[in-house]
Amino acid sequence: MIRVKTFTSQLKIFHTRNELLELDQAVNDFVASQGIRKVISVSDAVTTGVKGEAIGIIRVITYEEPGEGAREKVLGKMEEKLKGWGDEIEHLRGKADRLGTEARKKLQEQVEELRAKQESARQKLQEMRKTGGEAWEDLRTGAEAALEDLKKAGERAIGKRKK
Repeated sequence: MIRVKTFTSQLKIFHTRNELLELDQAVNDFVASQGIRKVISVSDAVTTGVKGEAIGIIRVITYEEPGEGAREKVLGKMEEKLKGWGDEIEHLRGKADRLGTEARKKLQEQVEELRAKQESARQKLQEMRKTGGEAWEDLRTGAEAALEDLKKAGERAIGKRKK
């Protein structure tokens, strides 16, 4: 299926090269994150204000949507990360059982927070499995954010245990 994605940038005086580089990076990041193998076309346009002055750049890319294999690969990687954090949460829970009362209570609270974040990420991945098209991309962004949130919370909990 052929898809179109639009990127925009505000122009700053005398910085048009930087805006183009930022757009290049945004497009490259998008193409890489989506597993896109075939970009059909890329076009730029300058947007103008009421006096005809350049105020922004619009870049439009047309691409061929990756097949189901690419989606499955992305989901597989996300599920692998989720499983890894599940194992880490269980490891922390096991440590909590060997701690004194106050330390155990604090670690158990952190474990419960991590489990809630893990469940949120798991639900987002399940929604992604059921959805296609552009909605899938929105859900993917949410799932990636949930996994990143879980990762940060996990790293904080692990960091506190090492002190």
